[in-house]
Amino acid sequence: MLKKIITPISLILIIIFNYSLAQKNPNKSMSIDQSVEGSFDNIFKENNEISILFIGDFMGHMDQIKAAFDSETKKYNYDKTFEKIKPILSDADITIGNLEVTLGVRPYSGYPQFSSPVEYASAIKASGVDVLVTANNHSCDKGKLGLERTIRLLDSLNIGHTGTFTDLSQKQKSPCYIIKKNNMKIALINYTYGTNEIPPTHPNIVNYLDKKTVSSDVDLIRKEINPDQIIAFVHWGYQYQNMPNKKQLEWFEFFNSVGVNIVIGAHPHVLQPMQWEQGTDYTKDRLVAYSLGNFVSHQRTFPRDGGAVLKISLIKENNNIRVKYANYHLTWVHEFISGGKKYYDILSVKDYESNPEYFSNPSHYNKLVRFAKHARELLSEHNLNILEY
Repeated sequence: MLKKIITPISLILIIIFNYSLAQKNPNKSMSIDQSVEGSFDNIFKENNEISILFIGDFMGHMDQIKAAFDSETKKYNYDKTFEKIKPILSDADITIGNLEVTLGVRPYSGYPQFSSPVEYASAIKASGVDVLVTANNHSCDKGKLGLERTIRLLDSLNIGHTGTFTDLSQKQKSPCYIIKKNNMKIALINYTYGTNEIPPTHPNIVNYLDKKTVSSDVDLIRKEINPDQIIAFVHWGYQYQNMPNKKQLEWFEFFNSVGVNIVIGAHPHVLQPMQWEQGTDYTKDRLVAYSLGNFVSHQRTFPRDGGAVLKISLIKENNNIRVKYANYHLTWVHEFISGGKKYYDILSVKDYESNPEYFSNPSHYNKLVRFAKHARELLSEHNLNILEY
């Protein structure tokens, strides 16, 4: 995040301005601290810049559900899972993740047909996540009830979402999630390659990766919403593969052809390269993250035990949007037992790779280091203009 810096001259001008304002409005009191903060808000809005953090897969395996259950209260609580990573998730204007479970359908279940307690989404919200995309291969795991209940619960928690819809009228009314901030309007769209051969129940809609559908959606969004930027969050690729497949490459080019030049990928459950092509004009400035890996899951097979968050900054100049910077931060899932109870903690790799004493089991530290080494080697070789922060 940008730091707020003020010079002595600026402070004097602000004080003079607010003294004059107070003379004109004697009934309105304003402290110097309040006036400085308000002035900063105006200054930063004029900068026309927004930071967005993208997160990979929020999985909900049965071991995670059991770990979240409190036998004394008979309730679920996932807050501790996100406790240590919360500063990273909160360090952006908007934070967006891939919710790869349905919510609220009992009995709760993990793979192969996921349903997690609503407390999972509550904890995700409390950790700093603003938006969840819901089109993925598990969208229809619990049929009509699961798809619709997930939407209702996200709405009740005031979590933004897109990708699945109760019916056609809902999609036509809200074909994308709209981000409005700092004089910018950004549309987020979401698609999946499939739903594990479980079709949505009429009248439910899941956004599938279909060229006609994508083109039609983009045309409608440009006509009805006229955003400054459209970003696609896409469920694609082969699972557990470190490099994108031919279809992913082709789909990225297709999204570019319809004017969507930022594409974020999910589904492989492992990291794949991120590339930011800095062009000489706005039409050539494009960015793709083929897979951000698992953000939290019970998958312990290396290298499925970690992932990355991608932070980008968009800036608006002369009514054009460009990427100002793009960086990634590695994360790792620490599964451990304490006091006879299992826990899942999402750790910042940079914060804990230099702290082996934190781990009661040395093998856990070694696994974090192994994941970090693999991720850095892969991304340093294949990333383009996107570095670790």
